[in-house]
Amino acid sequence: MALLHSFPDTMRRFFLTVLILGGLGAAGYFFWEPYIQPMLEGDKPSLNDNSAIGTGEETKEPASSTSKTPSATPKTSGSATTTSAKSKAPSAKPKSEIDMLLEKRYPMPEIKPLMEIVNNWANVPVNAFPPQVFCAEPVSFELVVNGQVLGSSNVAPGTPLKPVGLVGDQLQIANVSNPNQSKQVQVDKTDFKQRITKRYDDFVQMKTSQVEEMRARVKKVVENDPAKLALLKGEKPPAVAASFANDPRFGPVKQSLLNGDVASVKPEEAQSFAWNGSETVGGAYPGTYDTVTVAFMVETIFGRFPVEYKALLKGNRVVGWIDPITEDRV
Repeated sequence: MALLHSFPDTMRRFFLTVLILGGLGAAGYFFWEPYIQPMLEGDKPSLNDNSAIGTGEETKEPASSTSKTPSATPKTSGSATTTSAKSKAPSAKPKSEIDMLLEKRYPMPEIKPLMEIVNNWANVPVNAFPPQVFCAEPVSFELVVNGQVLGSSNVAPGTPLKPVGLVGDQLQIANVSNPNQSKQVQVDKTDFKQRITKRYDDFVQMKTSQVEEMRARVKKVVENDPAKLALLKGEKPPAVAASFANDPRFGPVKQSLLNGDVASVKPEEAQSFAWNGSETVGGAYPGTYDTVTVAFMVETIFGRFPVEYKALLKGNRVVGWIDPITEDRV
């Protein structure tokens, strides 16, 4: 300090400033990391923080870590194993014999994909056409007589139109109020595809529901009458292929089919006939009859579906048709 008094005032102030700044710098250096940095930056997660990196994997702490974070997986005492977050789902209930027989006798329908049926909209079967369509734009129909246009009429959007044919992307539509008037419009300006798709989806849902309901119905019948289990197993007289079913006892059954007594099938869809002899049935037609079981393969635009019906004969006449197991009226 005596040395400083020997310098002029200006120099003394300079040296004091240097000493003070140097002291502050040294203090900042020693106090920065433990005290000053946390106050300025706040608490930030480190790379060891399990939630810091969204990889879906937890970062493991070193073995020597003294972290106070509790374990996410509780452990049991003794020899019990650690509880797993991914516990196994309960095993499915095994199917009963009846359930397996029902699945075999009443299989889910094998329905063709829609794009296969309509050949990716390049060749739509006429019987798949909806009865009517609607156009998003007004349609102008010309009245042509002997090749001469005599007039025209406009049909507003939302008016029913009849689809007649599809060529490429052009849909031929007819005026419902005057079928002689027709013209082509772009198919995508109508709801033609949407209506066919809905019809297809409704059919798939309907057939699936039919099978599920039939399985439930038959299961209830068999559980109430175990004697019918033999029918479910297919224990019945041998069937004769339709093409060889020349037995005169099948004559009334064939005639009944030709008469249209079973609206859901066609005579040509019959695959086989089985003579069951005399049977006592309940259900819709309680009594004793000679019976014939007929197997059909029903053809639709959506696929082929097997079905069996039983004909009830009195004398030489079919008096009714029933389901072979539930005995419900067909």
